[in-house]
Amino acid sequence: MKNILIVCTANKTRSVMAMEIANKLAEKTAQIRFHSAGIAVMGREADNMAKQVLARAGIETGHVPTSVEDLNLDIYDEIHVMTRRHKTALCAFYKGAELDEKIRVLDIEDPFGKGENAYCDCFDRLKEFYEKFING
Repeated sequence: MKNILIVCTANKTRSVMAMEIANKLAEKTAQIRFHSAGIAVMGREADNMAKQVLARAGIETGHVPTSVEDLNLDIYDEIHVMTRRHKTALCAFYKGAELDEKIRVLDIEDPFGKGENAYCDCFDRLKEFYEKFING
């Protein structure tokens, strides 16, 4: 089984939506398991608007934010990050680790505080990416 880590800032919005979308899409079509973590974790649960947008798509989440500091990044085949800043932060934090070739930058902006439409747009972009990623 292939393990992929999805990283954003707080592990409350983008990476949670991405992980839940990707795992739902991969349930029957691929041997991939998606996980998520954040660089600067805050709080104890996923963002409420992210949970609402996922729920409208029939995806429930009970995700608890996780810090990348608590993970062994060596066990992941790939790491998907939302922005180039996330890639830079991971590579700086894990000096000496050969992460650069494992990391894929998705260029997905944080919808936090920008209203429901921004969350829906973020969901749609993530869904489109992971449909292509999983199904080829």
